[in-house]
Amino acid sequence: MLLSNSLTPGAAAIGGKAAGLFRLRQLGLAVPPFAVLPADAFASLLSALPAASDADLDARQASLLAYEPTPEDRTALQVQLAGWDFPARPVAVRSSVADEDGAGHSFAGLMDSFLNLTTEDEIWAAVARCAASAYSVRARAYRRQRGLPLTARPAVVVQAQVAARTSGVLFSTWPEYPVEMTIHALWGFGEALVSGAQQPDEFYLRKATGELTHQQLADKAQRLAFVPGAAGLHQAPVAAHEQLAPCLSPAELTQLHTLGQQLETALGGPQDVEFVVDEADRLWVVQARPITQPIPELLVLDNSNIQESYCGVTTPLTFSFARRAYATVYRQTMRALGVPAAEVEAHEPVVTQLLALVQGRIYYHINHWYRGLLLLPSFQQNKADMERMMGLEEPVDFVQPPRRSRLEQLRSAPRLAANLLRLLAAFAGLRRAVPAFHARLAAAYQRFYTLPLAQLSGAQLMTEKSRLDQELLSHWTTPIINDFRVMMANGRALRNLRAAGVAEPEDLLRRYLASDQQLASVQPVHRLLALARQAHTYPGLPELIQALPADVAGQVAASYPQFEQAARQFMEEFGDRTVGELKLETATMRTQPRIFYQYLRNLVAVPPADPAANPSGISPSAAADIEALLNRLPRLRRWALIRSLTGLQEAIRHREALRLERTRLFGMYRSLYRAAGERLTQAGRLFQSEDVFMLTENEIAEALTGTPATPAPALPSPAPGIWLSPPPAHTTDLSALAAARQQEFTRYEQLAVPARVTVPAAPVRTLPAAARETNGVLRGTGCYPGVAEGEALVVRRPEDDLNVAGKIVCALRTDPGWATLFPACRAVAIEKGSSLSHSVIILRELGIPTIINVPGLTQQLQSGQRLVLDGQAGTLQLLPATPPLAENPSALSASHA
Repeated sequence: MLLSNSLTPGAAAIGGKAAGLFRLRQLGLAVPPFAVLPADAFASLLSALPAASDADLDARQASLLAYEPTPEDRTALQVQLAGWDFPARPVAVRSSVADEDGAGHSFAGLMDSFLNLTTEDEIWAAVARCAASAYSVRARAYRRQRGLPLTARPAVVVQAQVAARTSGVLFSTWPEYPVEMTIHALWGFGEALVSGAQQPDEFYLRKATGELTHQQLADKAQRLAFVPGAAGLHQAPVAAHEQLAPCLSPAELTQLHTLGQQLETALGGPQDVEFVVDEADRLWVVQARPITQPIPELLVLDNSNIQESYCGVTTPLTFSFARRAYATVYRQTMRALGVPAAEVEAHEPVVTQLLALVQGRIYYHINHWYRGLLLLPSFQQNKADMERMMGLEEPVDFVQPPRRSRLEQLRSAPRLAANLLRLLAAFAGLRRAVPAFHARLAAAYQRFYTLPLAQLSGAQLMTEKSRLDQELLSHWTTPIINDFRVMMANGRALRNLRAAGVAEPEDLLRRYLASDQQLASVQPVHRLLALARQAHTYPGLPELIQALPADVAGQVAASYPQFEQAARQFMEEFGDRTVGELKLETATMRTQPRIFYQYLRNLVAVPPADPAANPSGISPSAAADIEALLNRLPRLRRWALIRSLTGLQEAIRHREALRLERTRLFGMYRSLYRAAGERLTQAGRLFQSEDVFMLTENEIAEALTGTPATPAPALPSPAPGIWLSPPPAHTTDLSALAAARQQEFTRYEQLAVPARVTVPAAPVRTLPAAARETNGVLRGTGCYPGVAEGEALVVRRPEDDLNVAGKIVCALRTDPGWATLFPACRAVAIEKGSSLSHSVIILRELGIPTIINVPGLTQQLQSGQRLVLDGQAGTLQLLPATPPLAENPSALSASHA
């Protein structure tokens, strides 16, 4: 019946912990030798006993306590012990219930373990008590809360005990910040860590590299130690020079990082690993089980590049339009690359979330841009090229191509090759496609500005919007194909320059491209300079422009009609080009001609000289450097470099010309929506026409046509102030809705927002004690998110009041014995503890907002005080003694995120 670690368990019911040990052995890891008594060893004690009531469960527990091993099991264990150098080397007895250590239920610390056993009688007594603990009160409470059967099937592990120099727990993925793994460890045996009795050292490593990003060292004055001849473990002093020293060396942290990566890959997901380092500095793995807390995907939002187009706070209308435009264009691109329709459909969650709005600023949703690249071959190269184009200072490493077998790679190779060929063919066709695109847009542009927008009905305005969607936005493949070409050509040029021995290829390439006078983006500047020079040929006109009266456009038209005609022609051609031109709410030269004269005023003060043309489009210094470089290259390398540089320059010229067309398209939508704002204001639906920008596209369409729009379901906000999709309207009163959003977005104007935002946010590491309490706020380490408001219950000793129902429990420490109390708590704050202790693991499983390591928590608070606990921010806010609506039960709220 007794199974040794050298055997295979077969069909025996050995429970989760024992099964995990067998898997670890199969992976070739150092696991202390063990033997297992499977559930069948105890089945006869339970078979005749019901499990309908607590009295029945008490009877099952009593029956297991009376367990006696068979003579065969005694003999088999004696054989094992002899090979383990027993009793010189003690053993441990640990539980292994059938549903323990599973993907959804850890049972962390709920069953009993027994260490430092040195006699056979102690071992067999511990086996009985360990099996019986499967029916303990706390184990039953956990089963009931988790909806598990009450009929536990215990198995028991007997394992050689390692003489622990250091013990710890490794989370291969840290749920609070999934780009890190975390290790908590202390001197001696680990029971003091998992029980929460002692503060451990904490180490946080970047998963991708193993780099130590943060460590927090505890004052480790005591350790649990094995004392020869004494039962159990005992407190022993730690040497003075080790009390504040890290209990793991850099080499051991590297070893543990490798172990965490290996186990996560081999076992199919993030792992909670218990380990021991012995006196000979050897690493032993004692246990590995799935992390039961859901691991959120790290959401990375970055606006390093897109802020050039959407600077500052952007309105809901612009975000909803830009999000739809990006999705429309991306779908076209996938179709152009020959991606099957089913796969395009499967990528819809990615395509519709390429952008996000963070406190009013538009960001790239980086995760989804990377996932889009997975459809193309050479992911790593394209990823690096895209990061360079987007200006990302820190790459994202957790989006990677799926690992595929050689057979899967062979099967997918033809399709990826076909995608690449289509892309290259599309690049080759750009010389024809770009002029055709310009012609299409020019025709639509001319037609659109003949429309009497102010006279169109709401339905007619939406018809014109649909026409723009169908005729132009739905045929936007050419610009996006060219953007791919720029991205890949830029990467190729840099690689060729680097291969040619250029020490700073980015600098040389930047100088090579910097002064290209043929770029479309430069043309408005030249035209404006020419108009400034022309203005000086009209007496009095420069002075009028510099004075800039409110009706400057009308005065110029009246007094200088010839110049006004040239200015109007400029505005018709470039009137949508302005700072913030892709934001629909931006006033442009087309909507406010005075803006044109504001720009011109800066140039007429001093007559600008006619700049000398640079027909080559290359700065002289860059041209000389390139020429010198080419002269020393072999012919083939020289040809490749010239081809990559000229190809990149051509692609950038196309890009700038096509971006001007994008500006014009956005200008047409801007004109439509401004007309829509006027229409809704005339109908009394808005206070003023500018309020239209506080609505989304779907809200405007519904208001103008009376037909409810059918948008994709709005996505929940991953954090306050972040929109992944336009939120649903909370009222049909458009004026009230616009006013509420205006207030919200005005508030955002005052906030400083970083270029990169992650959800979950990078954790705020522990603050110095002096900074922990400010303005009635206590600060600790958030362990599980959620906001709860309620009455505090301060627990300093086990004999204190434990009426926890509906209260925010503030405890000095917790241990797994609290499992019977946790489900009734509203939230939990712990003064001292490890986020990897068994009790905190259970709190996370139960979804209860939790904070740990709050200095002075139980001294500064009293039971009955009212608090707001924020498990994400790690804060406790003390509320006034008599809050408003104190008698109203609805005023008390808790949300378990």
